[in-house]
Amino acid sequence: MAERLVTIATFNEATEAHIVKGRLESEGILCFLGDEHIIGAQPFYSAAVGGVKLRVTEQDVEEAQAILTRIRQGDNLFDYDTIEMAPPMQEHVEVQTCPHCGSDNISEEKYNKTVFSISYLFLGFPLPFLSRKYTCYNCGKTWKAKNKKGA
Repeated sequence: MAERLVTIATFNEATEAHIVKGRLESEGILCFLGDEHIIGAQPFYSAAVGGVKLRVTEQDVEEAQAILTRIRQGDNLFDYDTIEMAPPMQEHVEVQTCPHCGSDNISEEKYNKTVFSISYLFLGFPLPFLSRKYTCYNCGKTWKAKNKKGA
């Protein structure tokens, strides 16, 4: 026999309903959202259809209501010391420095401005010829980047 679903909460916005649904699912409670697509397409229909309905199985009603009560009261029972978090993604970018003064206060010019401007003038669209040039703001020197071989 199929398990009956019981509506335990209604929300005016689908976003809020999804957040609570995710919390209940993380606690191991099977739940579903009703009328979320109607309200997602026409938010002003929320009052007419009764909002987004959060539904759980009959056997999980008491546990789900207890969790909802904790959420509304602001009680958080997560032990963040025991949760293993993924390390943040770090991108290791090589810092370019001025070969003359060693400063990292530089700017990078990726496109050749002369070719870019002339092609735009005559053709009506720019041709992006790559030319990596760097300018140091401290000493005013300009240099071209050297291509790395073997990479």
